[in-house]
Amino acid sequence: MTNRAIVVGMAATFIGLTALLLVAGVVVSPVLLAVAVPFGVVSYFLWYHASGRLRDRVRREAARAGPGEQARARQRAKAAEHRRSAYRSAGATDGGFGRGGAGTARGARSASGAGARDPRDRAPPTGRMSEREAYETLGLDRTADSEAIRSTYRERAKRLHPDGEDGDEAAFKELNEAYELLRD
Repeated sequence: MTNRAIVVGMAATFIGLTALLLVAGVVVSPVLLAVAVPFGVVSYFLWYHASGRLRDRVRREAARAGPGEQARARQRAKAAEHRRSAYRSAGATDGGFGRGGAGTARGARSASGAGARDPRDRAPPTGRMSEREAYETLGLDRTADSEAIRSTYRERAKRLHPDGEDGDEAAFKELNEAYELLRD
């Protein structure tokens, strides 16, 4: 027996039960009419699936999303995996990825201040990220006002929050650190 035959059989069963409950609700008790409603809803969805219309609708929606949206979804997944592997390879023992500790590329670059032309590019003595790195983390330039910083932070925080769909705890911590630095 195929899946389609099983779904058709279930749909027919639920349609029969719905009809029986409707008749019993009219003849015996109106309470049975209330019980018939969920059976009717389940009957409709089973019929929608068995008729193939559900499959067609899913395909139309996927085609409507287009290759651009599908490519962006793959790119987001690949970037998230890259961030996770970078986090794992950094050791994650310095209190968090991207904090400017000695084990990270940022810490090696900014702790000594080598090649830094602007004094703001050097990491503060506490090991925090520099102001320049904070702007880069938020994807803003140094001329951004406080409203732009706040709105960009909120948008990215929604996307990167560990409980969200594209959640990344390390990137979220880095984003929070950048916002705290620029907010002051």
